[in-house]
Amino acid sequence: MERKVTLTAHRGWRAKYPENTMRGFREALKLDIDAIEMDAHMTKDYHIVVCHDATLDRTTDKSGSICQLTLDEVRSADAGIKFGEEFKGEKIPTFEEFLELMATRPDLKLLLELKDYPEELGDFAYASAELTLSLCRKYGIFGKDRLTVITFSTGICAWLRTRYTKEDFSIHGFYPKTKMRGWEKDEPYKYYDEVCLFNSGEKDPQGFPIVHDTPVADKARFTEFALMGIKPCVYYKLNTNIEDHRKAFENGAVGFTSDDPDICGEILDKIGARKLKK
Repeated sequence: MERKVTLTAHRGWRAKYPENTMRGFREALKLDIDAIEMDAHMTKDYHIVVCHDATLDRTTDKSGSICQLTLDEVRSADAGIKFGEEFKGEKIPTFEEFLELMATRPDLKLLLELKDYPEELGDFAYASAELTLSLCRKYGIFGKDRLTVITFSTGICAWLRTRYTKEDFSIHGFYPKTKMRGWEKDEPYKYYDEVCLFNSGEKDPQGFPIVHDTPVADKARFTEFALMGIKPCVYYKLNTNIEDHRKAFENGAVGFTSDDPDICGEILDKIGARKLKK
């Protein structure tokens, strides 16, 4: 049976532009994509900013934990210089700055990853999640057709499902469940609408062996999640290998997230994965 496959640009256009910057997001919007993925953290003075890591160290010329810095301190960092001299001066965006851009593209979905975790930050993480989602609602980026919330926290999954409905947004988690914080105390899969399947680790908690000669998970895992009504998705870091994408599609992947959304789109078209796309 034919199925609609979606393509998401990861952290903007990560392979070509500094990740999670307005430059990268604007360039990604020029591509034939279905969604953009980005990451949200809250600052010490309660502002939401767009950055993957909990600290500034890897992607900017500054250091320190975002949750312990003010917005002004975060914005003083250069988020482009480490990627290339030509990107010098790029700032870490505020979430509202990003949402203003997304509001101009009602045809695209937002994959919002909440990066503050209650397993590490307690109530601060719940406050961060609520503030982030209130901003999504403010800018009209809400509803399951417009918004998917991604998290590596079982606690956040549970929190969201006590306060929002499946009509508000989809929840996207990860396989194996050991990648989810708090998985030992609560079953994360019961909260998922979507799942990103990785093929890493020695075995999953059910005992299935994980063979490391491919980043693509076993076909049975895709099938089982599909039977559970959970959308199987994949992300392969900086990977433009057509055979990996072909195998994932054949195994049942419905959503593809890519650092190279331009090349990934070409691959999906070549293997016939997007033939239902209008």
